[in-house]
Amino acid sequence: MPPRRTSAEVVADTMSEDELLVSVIRQCRDLGLLTAHFRPAMARTGKWITAVQGDGKGYPDLTIAGPAGVLFRELKAQAKYPTPEQKVWIAALAGSGADVAVWKPRDLTSGRIAAELQAVCRPRQVVA
Repeated sequence: MPPRRTSAEVVADTMSEDELLVSVIRQCRDLGLLTAHFRPAMARTGKWITAVQGDGKGYPDLTIAGPAGVLFRELKAQAKYPTPEQKVWIAALAGSGADVAVWKPRDLTSGRIAAELQAVCRPRQVVA
């Protein structure tokens, strides 16, 4: 018999990326963090697109800025994974030393997201 799932696991497993996004942005606002997310829009052709120039395809869903740094986060539903284009951006940002990661709903219920948001709220200590 499989182990019984907690109510938090059930909620996390059914949470959509949009629901996760709304929850994360709400936490950011409560903490006074700046956020940027670029939403798709329907073109006249009826196709959904996100207007970007350059190499923007695959750019992380959310950029979060606070006094102690910037986070780049790709948001995924629990059973979903980054696309090849998203993996390119994640690797490029990580290679430059940026704080980049993928967040899923279980990261919300485990407290990981709250802890990482709190970390960018604290001003960095300047060593003289």
